[in-house]
Amino acid sequence: MTVKIDIKGPIISDENSAFYDYFNLPYTSPSVINNELSGKTDEVELIINSNGGDVYAASDIWTSLKSYSGKVTAKIYGMAASAASVIAMGADTLEMSPTARMMIHNSSTYGEGNHNDFDKISDVLKGTDKSIAQAYMGKTGKSEKEVLDIMAKTSFYTADEALEAGLIDSVINFKNDNTEEAPLFENSNSGMIPQTVIDKFATVALDAPISSDLVKDVADEVVKKLKNVDTHKSKNEQVNIDPFVF
Repeated sequence: MTVKIDIKGPIISDENSAFYDYFNLPYTSPSVINNELSGKTDEVELIINSNGGDVYAASDIWTSLKSYSGKVTAKIYGMAASAASVIAMGADTLEMSPTARMMIHNSSTYGEGNHNDFDKISDVLKGTDKSIAQAYMGKTGKSEKEVLDIMAKTSFYTADEALEAGLIDSVINFKNDNTEEAPLFENSNSGMIPQTVIDKFATVALDAPISSDLVKDVADEVVKKLKNVDTHKSKNEQVNIDPFVF
């Protein structure tokens, strides 16, 4: 019996899964995959359509796939970008639809602090890139330098290009006898929030009680932003706004 697992939506940490569950949003997290694999030795088929996400969650899933005792076949139906492409590298056999895409790039983050802090962040990102590169190196046989150069360019691949680069094993062949049905695709990179999520959020927001503490917190943030509108003005030129009191 083949165990079929969807790799859909963003790749997230287990800690953030409650939010996605609440709004019924698709996602992939390490515990979702590990629960599917736990105690099994059957063949596994992954269906991938994801724009990526958390690199450490992807590393966790990649490691679980590589450690699995049964055979793992992955099929990229839509997009395997960023962290999702790392997960794809964990399969024993990787196939790709002729209409699908793959993207690999450098890791990224955000932060705050002085130049020393950003130097440290830069070092962490460079180390993360080298860690990510291991997944692609294992699949393609390319050197670390070759893979890091490809990642630095933010490289997009068609199925044929991915095959030529050694990133996949084959392009899915949809036969006329419909032995394998072609998937339905949509543009998963539109950035639009599903209307069901907006409606549910609106309902929760309207039903939630508005406390005085919440109002004060919002007011304090407004005052803080107003006071910092023009930091180049002298102290005497700045508008003096007292905090709102409720």
